[in-house]
Amino acid sequence: MANMRTIDAAAPSADGAMPPLLSLRGIRKAYGAATVLDGIDLDFRRGEVVGLLGENGAGKSTLMNIVSGSVAADDGSVIFDGRQRNWSHPRQAMEAGIAFVHQELTSIGAMTVRENLFLGDYCARRAFIDIRAMREGARRLLDQVGAAHIDPDAEMSTLRIADQQSVEIAKALRSDLKVLLLDEPTSSLTAHEAQALFKLVETLKTRGVSIVFITHKLEETLAVCDRVIVLRDGRLISHRAIADTNRSTMVAEMAGREIRLDVARRADVPAGRDVRLRVQNLSAAGLLRGVDLDVRAGEVLGLFGLVGAGRTELLETLFGARAIDAGTLELDGQPYTPRSPVRALAHGVTLLPEGRKANGILPSQSVAQNITASVLKPSSRFGFLDRRALRRHLDAGLTQCRVQTHDVGQAIEELSGGNQQKALLARCLAVGPRVLLLDEPTHGIDVGAKEQVYHLIEQLAAQGVAVLFASSDVLEIMRLANGVVVLSNGRVAERFSASEFDPVRIVGAAFRYLEQARG
Repeated sequence: MANMRTIDAAAPSADGAMPPLLSLRGIRKAYGAATVLDGIDLDFRRGEVVGLLGENGAGKSTLMNIVSGSVAADDGSVIFDGRQRNWSHPRQAMEAGIAFVHQELTSIGAMTVRENLFLGDYCARRAFIDIRAMREGARRLLDQVGAAHIDPDAEMSTLRIADQQSVEIAKALRSDLKVLLLDEPTSSLTAHEAQALFKLVETLKTRGVSIVFITHKLEETLAVCDRVIVLRDGRLISHRAIADTNRSTMVAEMAGREIRLDVARRADVPAGRDVRLRVQNLSAAGLLRGVDLDVRAGEVLGLFGLVGAGRTELLETLFGARAIDAGTLELDGQPYTPRSPVRALAHGVTLLPEGRKANGILPSQSVAQNITASVLKPSSRFGFLDRRALRRHLDAGLTQCRVQTHDVGQAIEELSGGNQQKALLARCLAVGPRVLLLDEPTHGIDVGAKEQVYHLIEQLAAQGVAVLFASSDVLEIMRLANGVVVLSNGRVAERFSASEFDPVRIVGAAFRYLEQARG
């Protein structure tokens, strides 16, 4: 780090309390003209769980990347375990006892569990890799994180996200784990899987591990954390004991303004509206069976189901990314056969996929290139790009979706997660959609960005766009949708209008056909 200040190891205080395990003093970081962290001072103690909150772009991930050695601060000091540190590589932090489990997991899918656990440090015997020792070591590590059911010889790509996450935490236990940094750890987990993670966090806490929990789920913060820290625009806004805060206070501190958390439910869609998209007896993807649903012009229809119910498969089929095995589709009363995403876009059907990093953004491309990618062909004349038309699409998308960037030529990977998501929405809107398909549109974004996405969806519906969106959050569906279709094991279990919304009934319907799946 540049301009580092030397700080002596802290001694016990006058009352005998032990010094912090980890202290940050005056941490600053800027990327070009944009200040990401501005003089952060924080302490973290052994055996506590600390929630780190803030809107996207607040500086949370950058701060944790500095702690874990992935990013160098421009100024300031990291004091860990009584010594000032200057990590030059994440491996140094890992060996010292700091592990960072990222929201986008970093395991190698083509390798086995044991190979991932011992990557870079294979067990060797007489110059040969000792497979037996690796397997036994893997079993010991997995058992410590309550994941003894995972086969050390299984390929990582075949595991559920929750199990992949357990492997990454198990890998952290290879060293003497002292600090565990978790970035949105439950964003892709079911409620049951999240509870298993919380149990593991509690176990690690009793062992004296300091756990920093980055999350946008405020209820989780209140249930799991001992303290909560709020960042906004790179500055420390507050740090409180969990008993001294509440949901409304946290939201106000994150946003710097009041945000309505309880939005009135939308009304049922008027029966007289024309059907924009009709799905009849659809079977596809080896999972969907006999799916029937209608989405009317100006309707926001939620799509709910448990993991593996077929929500993503349905949206991808409607977008032409998966082949139709049986059934028919109609768009504004005319046959609709989306044999490819290009054909779907030509008909005004567009998809915002789940997982913006893996399936959405064009890495290493600019914000402008990402937003206009869906309209390059329509904006060309005689083989040449119509740059004026592209600029109109770009400006409209930036304005309508409130994408915050200091330069449209900026690499999209430099934007916060929320602004990346809004840029992808701007790409969807550039085609002038008749049908907007959204797969977990608020996944991993903060409450302020969620508010903007909700407002945008409502605006589009008011303009007559038919919106079909999948969400694993029942309350999100209830506050945003005119109705919800519940999928269970690839089939429609039930449809509820807004006036019939009941979270217990909606979730209950998602289990309807699971017994048949197990049989």
